[in-house]
Amino acid sequence: MKVAILIGFSLSFSGWALANTYGLDPKLAVTITTSTGKTVVVKGPKVDLDFDTWWRWKVSNVLKSPNEKFTAVLYHGRAIKYWSAAVFLVRPDGTVEELKNGEVRKIQWTEDGLYLVGTGDNTIRLWNLNGGVRQVTFPDIWASRVMGKTLCLNVGWYSPTTGRLSRTSEIHLAVPSLTQISDKDTDGNATCEARP
Repeated sequence: MKVAILIGFSLSFSGWALANTYGLDPKLAVTITTSTGKTVVVKGPKVDLDFDTWWRWKVSNVLKSPNEKFTAVLYHGRAIKYWSAAVFLVRPDGTVEELKNGEVRKIQWTEDGLYLVGTGDNTIRLWNLNGGVRQVTFPDIWASRVMGKTLCLNVGWYSPTTGRLSRTSEIHLAVPSLTQISDKDTDGNATCEARP
């Protein structure tokens, strides 16, 4: 009986100690002025403060919508072999929301400012302004660019037998449905890279 109590205490203490290592890193705070004039601080994701020497988080991108009403903030966290990401949406009234499934490498707004597009290694996520998300996956996404009401992607396809790159293509998806409109070969060129 004493052993069971000791093990239970040990697990509880361990869980308590681990829970207390997570917090908000003040270096990740981003101050934003909304379109209504409110000043908001986006505090970022909760991070493991004790292990910051091997896991680093940074602000990757702060991006206002074309109508400047909404702001998206992308954070990246990186360790030797792993990475993570989080996306926060700041609304005109000053509310801040962490978007679902925010593990993306790049964010961009649609030209009408109604949707935020997140591009990952093999997933496209499209968030509406209420935080709802739609997503599609491809084997290997090299580049993406919003072009009017379409999303241009460069995708690499791999042979199931050899595992080697067998084809590259430019795929166009309709926004907001993310249904495929077209697919053409690109001979390895990243034709959908975002333009400055």
